[in-house]
Amino acid sequence: MPCPLCNDVLETARDGFGHFLRKHQARKISWFCIKCDSLKPGLHSATCHAAKCVANKRVRPTTNHMFVCEICSSSFKTRRGLSLHTKKHGNAGNKLKTKKLGDSHAGHYKGLFSPLPPPTNKRATQPSMTLKRHLEHQFNDVNVPPGCIHPLQSSPALVNRTLSLYVKKMKSSNKIRVSRPWKPRRLCVTKGNRRDKYRTIQSLYMNDTAAAASLILDRKEATTCNIHIRKIEEAYIALWEKDDMYKDLGVFGTLPEANNEPLLMAITPSEVLAAIRGSRGKSAPGPDGIRKAHLLLWDKDGEKLAHLFNAILYNGKLPRLLKRSRSTLVPKSSDPMELSRVENWRPISLSSTILRLLSKILCDRLSEACPAHSSQKGFTRGEGCGTNLMLLDGVVRRAVLSHQHIREVLELRKVDASICDLVSNSYKHTSSRVLTHCGRTRSITLKVGVKQGDPMSPLLFNLCLDPLLTFLDQRGSGFTLSGQSITTLAYADDLVLLSGSWTGMARNLLILEKFLDHTGLEVKIKKCGGFYLNASKQSVVVNDCAEWTIRAAPVPMVDETQAYKYLGVQVNPKRGILPSNPVKEITPILRKISRAPLKPSQKVKMLVTYGIPRVTYGADMSLAGILNLRKADLEIRNNVKSWLHLSQSTADGLFYSAKVNGGLGLPKLEKIIPISQVKRWCRMFQSGDVKCRALAPSLLPKSEIEKRWVAATGGGGGGGRWRDLEYERWCGLKCQGRGLATFAKDPVSNSWLGDHWGLHESDYILALQLRSSTVGTLTTLSRWRRGNTNCRACGRGWEGIIHVVSQCKFFKKNRMANHNIICGMLAVIGRTLGWVVKQEKRITCPHLGTAVPDLIMLKNGKGLVVDVAVCFEMKPATLRRRAEAKVSKYGKFAPVVCNMFGLANVKTFGFPLGARGKWYEGNSSVLREMGLPRSRIKAMAKLFSVTAIRGSTKILKIFKKHTRTA
Repeated sequence: MPCPLCNDVLETARDGFGHFLRKHQARKISWFCIKCDSLKPGLHSATCHAAKCVANKRVRPTTNHMFVCEICSSSFKTRRGLSLHTKKHGNAGNKLKTKKLGDSHAGHYKGLFSPLPPPTNKRATQPSMTLKRHLEHQFNDVNVPPGCIHPLQSSPALVNRTLSLYVKKMKSSNKIRVSRPWKPRRLCVTKGNRRDKYRTIQSLYMNDTAAAASLILDRKEATTCNIHIRKIEEAYIALWEKDDMYKDLGVFGTLPEANNEPLLMAITPSEVLAAIRGSRGKSAPGPDGIRKAHLLLWDKDGEKLAHLFNAILYNGKLPRLLKRSRSTLVPKSSDPMELSRVENWRPISLSSTILRLLSKILCDRLSEACPAHSSQKGFTRGEGCGTNLMLLDGVVRRAVLSHQHIREVLELRKVDASICDLVSNSYKHTSSRVLTHCGRTRSITLKVGVKQGDPMSPLLFNLCLDPLLTFLDQRGSGFTLSGQSITTLAYADDLVLLSGSWTGMARNLLILEKFLDHTGLEVKIKKCGGFYLNASKQSVVVNDCAEWTIRAAPVPMVDETQAYKYLGVQVNPKRGILPSNPVKEITPILRKISRAPLKPSQKVKMLVTYGIPRVTYGADMSLAGILNLRKADLEIRNNVKSWLHLSQSTADGLFYSAKVNGGLGLPKLEKIIPISQVKRWCRMFQSGDVKCRALAPSLLPKSEIEKRWVAATGGGGGGGRWRDLEYERWCGLKCQGRGLATFAKDPVSNSWLGDHWGLHESDYILALQLRSSTVGTLTTLSRWRRGNTNCRACGRGWEGIIHVVSQCKFFKKNRMANHNIICGMLAVIGRTLGWVVKQEKRITCPHLGTAVPDLIMLKNGKGLVVDVAVCFEMKPATLRRRAEAKVSKYGKFAPVVCNMFGLANVKTFGFPLGARGKWYEGNSSVLREMGLPRSRIKAMAKLFSVTAIRGSTKILKIFKKHTRTA
């Protein structure tokens, strides 16, 4: 372009800029765009604008190519060009692609709902005898015991009348004391009310420890539903008395046949007694008021109930008395706003205890005859949550399960007709009344749904879901791993659907919709969740797809920044199961227990029974790190030391050793969590489910298995012996391990560690200090430091635990008092058993001298000489040597005793006891010689052990008081 002033040729804009400055002496140069006439301040700005100016862009000719973008109007010659162009649209392009994929695979659903082929595990022959014929064969010529009804000669009306008579007889018994359920008052935290709060918590702890734990850990008091009774009644009428929407199973009706052999037998008295003893003793009664204690007192052998149950089986009808129930409302949340709605309360049906026993027996038989689908882990014995830990919660509502659905499933599986009739009849004219704070609602008939709280309800629900799981296995599109296709995972009503593609998941949801339409079941769509992972070599994209729908309702999608709670753990689409932090979980629990008005031993028991189990499940399932587990153990130990007033230097062996070895038996998360994980993984490798066994190598992280194995076993093979290793390490300590080997595998001497009956809390704490050698003596306090260790009580000898408890002259009277208490206990036992007891009788012999044994017992020409000794047990042989010394000392006076009292035979015994509670096994032979029954020897041994400990702790209390004032 030529210069307009001198006609010099300027090739670029930069050449022109320099030309005007050098040759024409320009002070200012302005830049204008010849396309859009815009003014620019400088060269750089002008050149950048020139590249972006719309007026400067080239206009492409409008040509229509074969591949057209459906988002914009662009078209391309090749499919590759369209694919690269679609990436510029981001998620919109992926969603459009997924929609087209679903439309293009419409033919993929062809023949989806055609009938399934017959099951491959069809039984060749069913048993020829039915349950009715078996009962007729067994009870035809049998005489019925007195007070029992004949199973074959009792009509349903007679059974109902007889049952009513049984209930009246049981309730007329005055030997059963029925206490009202404990309802704690609202607790205030004011200082003036501290004493009342302590009394309330202590009373609650003694009556119902679980309720006390719920109150302390969850701040849940005896919550009652404050919703108006009319609203509750209307809600449950709409729920239970709604129209049955069930049609039929249709294509879902191909099911494996049941094995009726477990069902074809009469109910035996032993079976009834096992069911009664296996039930909870404190469970609430049904409308008839019958409890477990009534049944055990009225029918000790189980014969009456066995004949009653067999009559019910033969008739196939449940008595009207057992069809009534009452429902209590249990809160699902602790939020007061949520509890103002009826749907946030769970109804628990309380039927008759007699019906619960029958349901439990039938449930055990039916579960053996009709095993649940292999994908179903809810309410079954096995791996359970650990196997089915995936993602989707609460799909099916049990409250709308049709009774016709239950009947048809049992018939299709060819369950015995009598069982089908009984199960079907048990839901006919069944009613329940809901308990509220204003009273009870009217009797509401259960036209749909199963009774929550009945032992058979979970099994029936699982069987009703089996048609869906079976159909999904054969016609669904699953996710293939290790050659195995996984379509469903189920834990009760929590259903997981898996697929390898978006279209496959849409196919599975279509099957689910069809099943819901046939059975009338409903879906809680708000509680559902799903995600779609699109993985490439570089990255994993989450939810770049169209949303799935169930009955036109969109399924909530779980984003990569979110976590979804399933079976108690948090699951993230990208990261999988999120590791829990046991330190954060255990810290608030420890804080709440520390602030609770509980005794020290009660705090430890509540932590072990109710606190730590809240942490172990999440830590086990989510693979919590070993370091976090170790930190959680440290927090637990520090708090337990604080509660029990133990020194911070107390050895870990006291806390983790088994109670039978003299420890507290606390769980150590660093050990029990890896051991539990390794056991669960081994069960998966050896599972009876073929799919589970085949998938285990691919699903389980090998590196984690190795880490947990090393953590559980310490690199060796002693994973289950970690408590023994803790005890051995404790015994190996120079100071705190002295004399501990004496208490190994001794349940009698260590009985007070589990239940310190007979020991006050202060005695219990001092006994722990005595056992762990951490009493605050000068020897203990000045350890590894030079200083005066003379006894502050007597001024002689080193002030150690052994000296204070068994040698110090200052406490001689206290030791003698404890010695005399033990002698008095033996004297009382002897007199109770018919012995003439002489205490501290002087025996004199010119050749042997004088002896004063503690006890001489006389009975039927037989004599026993017993001398008691309380000594500090330093070694396992300490008490044995003391007993031998007593026998050697007083045994030579046996002829003198015979002559003195005219006896034919005299036996001499030593009766040594340890100052720390050690029970010498030779003392049991003394009690046997006295004639004490074998069943009472163990109880008396525990009592003697506790008495010896109480004497030592009394000395330590006086010692501490003396040293404080000295």
